[in-house]
Amino acid sequence: MPGEGMVQPSVGQVLSHLEGCSVAHFACHGTTDPLDPSKSGLILQRQGQVSTANDEQDGCRETAGLIQDRLTVIMISEMDLKHAKLAYLSAVENLSDEVIHVVSGFHVAGFSHVVGCLWPSNDRVCVEVARLFYSSLFAQGWRKWNDGKVAWALREALMVVRADDMTMPLNWAQYVHYGM
Repeated sequence: MPGEGMVQPSVGQVLSHLEGCSVAHFACHGTTDPLDPSKSGLILQRQGQVSTANDEQDGCRETAGLIQDRLTVIMISEMDLKHAKLAYLSAVENLSDEVIHVVSGFHVAGFSHVVGCLWPSNDRVCVEVARLFYSSLFAQGWRKWNDGKVAWALREALMVVRADDMTMPLNWAQYVHYGM
């Protein structure tokens, strides 16, 4: 599937790229803000200037480094995405028991399907589930998938992972599909 991978993008870069994409995959941490769920979001990292303590003096110095950048529910839900079809949130945590969560933000923005996790995920399992999911979804070519195939592809991926590790449901049972 043609697309552009982004490594350590800023929130601004992600928001700009979402405008034209039909499938968005996020592999990052998520956070929940129980006091203001609209501030829940995905934690991105971008290059920037970081203040660090300087051992030789009492002052601080700035060096290039990674800065956390939060893509919040409110930022996502304010978008009106015309081409959006599928968002896959392979985040450590992106759902909570709140009514407003990251998945709902992607739905409001225009994604008709969102795959998310109910609790923190094992990185190895995340990679395997995503690989199997996309292999199944795009088996006939990336232009030939349809709405009914998304839930089926997730189910197929989870059945394979589950068969390999029946004794550890916390590793594979957290995946959910929201959509048609």
